[in-house]
Amino acid sequence: MRFRTPPKQAAEELAPEVTLPDIRDYVRWAMLLPPNGSLGAPTAQEAALSRMEGWHPHLRALIEQADPDNSTLLSIRVVEPRERWAPGPVTLLGDAIHATSPTGGNGANTALRDADLLRRCLIETVERRQDLLGAVGDYERQMFEYGGEAVRHSLAALPAFVTNPERPQPA
Repeated sequence: MRFRTPPKQAAEELAPEVTLPDIRDYVRWAMLLPPNGSLGAPTAQEAALSRMEGWHPHLRALIEQADPDNSTLLSIRVVEPRERWAPGPVTLLGDAIHATSPTGGNGANTALRDADLLRRCLIETVERRQDLLGAVGDYERQMFEYGGEAVRHSLAALPAFVTNPERPQPA
């Protein structure tokens, strides 16, 4: 991540009431490991490096220089929407209802789609074209359809990223 303007400086100029830490440019890395691929490796760097034999020295150096406080091993989890519930004044969006594996590359986009759809449905309520429960119900009906498809897409892409993939466990 290369900042045109460092976040702290941008906040000082655009929103002086916001205080941000002084963050420099950085590289974010991720490696998909097989289940239990990190057993015996006390750090994320060691787990990754154990799988990088023969890789380019620059890539190995990137992992070796990673900040251990900002490196971690995480399990891939998915949330597949199941049965719909009766609409109410509270709903879910994004990973709270349809977390995808990172292999689909669509988690954040799906969450943004949720937010936009929910916004449009709530405008219907504000403009008195629909009551709140109807608007939330419309949002959930559409979100369940494309959210479930996003989860299925991410799981279908998983084999291309790992050998002998096991289906991620539902969260």
